[in-house]
Amino acid sequence: MRPLSFWILVLVVAALAVAPLAAQPVTPAKSGMVSYIEGDVRIDGQPIPDPIVANFPYMKENGALRTVEGRAEVQLLPGWAMRLGEHSLLHLVTNRFIDTRVELVEGSGVLQVPEILKDTGLTVVLGNATIVIAKAGDYHFDASPARLKVFAGEADVKIGNENLAVASGKMLEVGGAVASVEKFNKEDLDSLDRWSARRGELAATANASAARQVYDTYGRNAPCYNNNGPYVTYLNPAAATNPCVGTLRWNPWYGMWTYIPFGGMVCDPLWGYCYYNPMRVYSTYYAPAVIYNPAPNMGAGVPTYHTMAPTSSGSSGTMASSVSSAATSRSAGTGPTASSTASVAASGAGSAASGGRGK
Repeated sequence: MRPLSFWILVLVVAALAVAPLAAQPVTPAKSGMVSYIEGDVRIDGQPIPDPIVANFPYMKENGALRTVEGRAEVQLLPGWAMRLGEHSLLHLVTNRFIDTRVELVEGSGVLQVPEILKDTGLTVVLGNATIVIAKAGDYHFDASPARLKVFAGEADVKIGNENLAVASGKMLEVGGAVASVEKFNKEDLDSLDRWSARRGELAATANASAARQVYDTYGRNAPCYNNNGPYVTYLNPAAATNPCVGTLRWNPWYGMWTYIPFGGMVCDPLWGYCYYNPMRVYSTYYAPAVIYNPAPNMGAGVPTYHTMAPTSSGSSGTMASSVSSAATSRSAGTGPTASSTASVAASGAGSAASGGRGK
């Protein structure tokens, strides 16, 4: 018979093995998860402990989140992050993905929308207006004076019996005698816009290793993008229940949530950083590529192959993010640029600053 100390040791080892798995956050199935905070942030009057890494709090329906001396990031629809500035108050009216409804009562918020998904919808109440997000893009909301700025994308606004479309580069003052859509300077960014851009860039950087992890886990059974149209197909029908695309995924190396897109690749139309689904990230960055090197005295090249060496996390040690030309036109000091995004390594080992507490 083995001594009691042996069985105690076995239990301790088993507990240590299970603990990391148990600590992994569960993919959100409803709106209102608070994914990141800085400073004093409260839900229904109760302070949120900082940092938040494993147990992310949720806003309840008809609940409220207030930033006192701090900032907060709230995940609404999958990948749709509402980032609140200091002294802001957000009311969550409904939390279902199919019809999420929030009201910005005080302060300011920036909403980043990577793509529009079927059977999901978001309505933002701002003063006497109801705003429905119609296209992927970047939106800035102010409660007082009530105002919407569309840096990229398009929003449908209803004020009483009047319906207005607010496109990219336009803003709408809400609550005045006459609602009118006007142009504004998209280079006129405040600290909240720049902070939101940095958070989005970190999430896009974390996407690479997270999407690769999905590919490594499911192989070719993972949901993949069909290039014939904007929908998802599965090489193995049995894998159709895997929630791998069009959803948030926890990246343990970066200590933050990132987005796995519905399509093959989606890019932020304002800042240019991109998110990839599992098949696209593998084919773009990890699959062996063929390079034809010219051979002496020969008209045709000789094919050679190369690939990236994996790190200890199983992901490539170097991976530049593809960015749109929009990022290259951003002026210095206003947020991420194409060059800064491309220089960020997408290996598994991420910065601790991108977790529950940031810089």
